Amino acid sequence: MALSVRSWVANEGGKHLVLVLWLGANTLLFMRTFLLYYCGQQYHYLHQMLGLGLCISRASASVLNLNCSLVLLPMCRSLLTYLRGTHTVTSRKARRLLDKSKTFHVACGVAICVFSVVHVSAHLVNMVNFSVRYSEDFPSLNVARYRGEVRFPGITGILLVLILFLMFTASSYCIRVSNYEIFWYTHNLFIVFYIILIVHVVGGALKYQTNLEAHPPGCLRANQTKLEESGQAEGDGWSCREEARFQPNSPETWLWVSGPLCLYCAERLYRYIRSNSPVTIVAVVRHPCDVIELRMLKKDFKAYPGQVKRFTELLLPDPGAESEILPMVQQRRYPKDGWRHFRLRRLYFVWVCRELQSFYWFAELLCALHHKLWQENRPDYLNLQLFVSQTDGLQNISEERYRPLSSRLMIGRPRWKLLFEEIGRTNKHKRVGVFCCGPKGISRTLHRLCNSDRYSGTTFEFNKESFS
Repeated sequence: MALSVRSWVANEGGKHLVLVLWLGANTLLFMRTFLLYYCGQQYHYLHQMLGLGLCISRASASVLNLNCSLVLLPMCRSLLTYLRGTHTVTSRKARRLLDKSKTFHVACGVAICVFSVVHVSAHLVNMVNFSVRYSEDFPSLNVARYRGEVRFPGITGILLVLILFLMFTASSYCIRVSNYEIFWYTHNLFIVFYIILIVHVVGGALKYQTNLEAHPPGCLRANQTKLEESGQAEGDGWSCREEARFQPNSPETWLWVSGPLCLYCAERLYRYIRSNSPVTIVAVVRHPCDVIELRMLKKDFKAYPGQVKRFTELLLPDPGAESEILPMVQQRRYPKDGWRHFRLRRLYFVWVCRELQSFYWFAELLCALHHKLWQENRPDYLNLQLFVSQTDGLQNISEERYRPLSSRLMIGRPRWKLLFEEIGRTNKHKRVGVFCCGPKGISRTLHRLCNSDRYSGTTFEFNKESFS
């Protein structure tokens, strides 16, 4: 299938631009820190002792600082919703990027896990080098007390690795689906993780030289007469005016993470305050297929899919093990002005279900909308297509009040290519929004079709709702 450059830029351009900028920032920070410890005069003696392990451990630590600060920002959902609904973000593409905040959070999390492995591996090499290359000339640089002693990593490093391992494994798709509580509680260890991360570098095992002018790296010390005795070629034979002095690096992690951490904690506090506002339950309706419709009144309430599945126990007696709360509406904030010229001309609503009974969830709503549009003399505004994929014991929607739905019920699955071609022919050189809420198979198919170039110059903008 040929690719449409225009559609690809509309659907993937912004996402890949952010990805390139993020990868560039990580690469630049890694190389900058690597070269600092590899070539920097203040780290000359420490680099002689530890070699590349020093450079890689510090470079990976810089990348970890960056991503540990960025990973929290996409989870400030209230802030992102506010930004999305104000004139602060005026571009429609920028708003669509905000909808992909979870993807950026996952990318930062993966980077943290990968570079944590690199960081730990490099420090294991440093542990060996601290023991094997024990410095008699500069005792203050040593971590080991004598040559051959191996000092094991501190407790903070072990705790960080353990917490990160728990958070990473509990984030897998199978655990999130089978037992979401495990994912939730392990991810709330983030506050412990950040507290330990801030105090992790306080020990000061790695030190830099402070008196470079009085003691150029490689200079002749007072007890040396030849450069060869020191085994060093730097210094051009200069004599040291004093012995090298070293001090630990100043902690920098708190500078990276304190701002995003305080912002996220304020966000969580705001959510907690809002969650304590009173709620009035108006009605509870039990639909076929163990689906519950909950109607409630709450100030500034916005429903999100999958909230409190156990809440069904408080609403209905013995609701069944597979019951779930299905929000009827999920609102999004849009600017009050600025979107008026984006007028919706036609809506194609395609709904695919395995069982006929599932259509009863929204049957009354769809029929009411159908009658309203006919009364307003806009019968073509809504193109409703219902597909039932399971044909065993299939019966039609027989109720008289659901007659508009029965005439639009089809057997099988949608022919997506034909539907896209029809929309493309009637909307040449225009933008068409595609919104998918469903399994990954359908999502991948629609995403691929949106990027195709076979639709007469029509740009299909793909959007997907994510619940996991």
